[in-house]
Amino acid sequence: MSATLDLDLDRFRLRRFIDRLREIGELEEHHEPRALADLSAIIEATPKTVLFHQAGPERCQMVGNVMGSRARLAAAMGVPEAEMVAEVQRRYARAPDIVEVPGSAAPVQQVVLTGDQIDLTKLPFHLQHELDGGPYISSAIDWTVDPATGKRNVGCRRLMLRSRTTMRSNLSQPSDLQRLYRAAVARGEKLPVSFAIGNSPLDFLAAVLRNPGDEFALVSQMRAAPLPMVRGVSHDLLAPAGAEMVIEGYFDELGYRELEGPYGEFWGLYGPVHIDPVFHVTAITMRRDVLHHTLLHGGRKLAQMEMAPLAALHAEAAILRGLRGINIEPAAIHVVMHAGPRQHVRVALRNAAPGQARSVISALHAMPGCKHVTVLDDDVDVRDDQEVEWAMSTRFRADRDLVVQTGFVGYYADPTAEQGQIAKIGFDVTMRRGRASPIEDRRPNPPCVQRAQSHASVRAALAERPMYFAELMQALGSGDGRELVMQLDALREQGVLRRLENGEWALNDGENA
Repeated sequence: MSATLDLDLDRFRLRRFIDRLREIGELEEHHEPRALADLSAIIEATPKTVLFHQAGPERCQMVGNVMGSRARLAAAMGVPEAEMVAEVQRRYARAPDIVEVPGSAAPVQQVVLTGDQIDLTKLPFHLQHELDGGPYISSAIDWTVDPATGKRNVGCRRLMLRSRTTMRSNLSQPSDLQRLYRAAVARGEKLPVSFAIGNSPLDFLAAVLRNPGDEFALVSQMRAAPLPMVRGVSHDLLAPAGAEMVIEGYFDELGYRELEGPYGEFWGLYGPVHIDPVFHVTAITMRRDVLHHTLLHGGRKLAQMEMAPLAALHAEAAILRGLRGINIEPAAIHVVMHAGPRQHVRVALRNAAPGQARSVISALHAMPGCKHVTVLDDDVDVRDDQEVEWAMSTRFRADRDLVVQTGFVGYYADPTAEQGQIAKIGFDVTMRRGRASPIEDRRPNPPCVQRAQSHASVRAALAERPMYFAELMQALGSGDGRELVMQLDALREQGVLRRLENGEWALNDGENA
């Protein structure tokens, strides 16, 4: 761990990123007072990030839907959207650097609340879906250490208000934090955790991954910069020194004992009520000008949900690695965000060889989460729904190009799973090679005629080689083409003109200029 203190502790501050979103036109601001119960409807009604200047009776500043688009995630990474997958892979390979700073230098410990000062009801927990079991903070990143091994873990967690000093959190699904807690309960021990709220999108990019190594280091890698950390004021765990707020405490040793949920989940459906442990708060630390953060999650417009671009980006990077592992270099990969977590995948291939599309489908079906796979040619924009629908209607034949496979384990509470298993489907939407008339596989585009005259007549141009009409226009510098029709008609009258199978104009064999 580096001891360097020469750091900009605000470089990855959430508020600084919101300023950037304002600059690029991705921010909608509400200056009037808003009740906490009204926030979610306002946030979900716009595709932009929303900043409330007076949220709830405390009139706090709250921001929502910070990461709900690829454009905003690209802005956080500082690269164009098209380069994000390559940039993530570059950051995976970067050496991490974790820097511990003293509490006196950590912005997140400018305000410290302990003992009787702790009152969770003064924080902006709010109801996010109409049937939720209660108000939540949805944007927490948990930081903890395995007491048995020392392995450091980071994850994403929602927090349900229980009392002034306690919360519930979802530890019902398989995760590293669930494993650590079950082991602590088996030993009769509490599990200390710090929940950081108000984090850089890059921290979430790391937190949604499961990594066998040091996950604190993974956050540094995704930032491509040193990660400043500070010790807790009520326990010894490290947490980001530049976060907006940290809630310290522990899950008690009593195990799973209280109902939590329901809550709108990333499938666009509610997750069921389940039994979870209780978290006891021992300290709250925050910046003096704390910016609260709520995550848009589990609504009807899945592509706007904040975890959608994060999950899609990681899935695209994993798919690229997987395909390269079977010696296939795709032209493009797209995980469809409005179809749920990494369920619908589109892959474009260059000059797909016979059987190659099926190899891609089989490889992706073997990957967790890739349930519906569509393989296309690279003349189709895999990110454009209209292009893909066109290709499905003109290149896909169900009795020949459909692949259905069964017996897969469903991905994280897949609602289609039966006894934990699902079926997967693949669509081979690549062109059939070897048509008698290849023009039928060509897509029409508007003509692009440079009008750089290189020949004196149509006959002189065709003596060089057969040409399409647009090529003749370019060869003769014509911006009209009607005069060329007259020359073609004269050649036809002379009996020296013919047409090729794809419509090119040509001179009869043996003719010359």
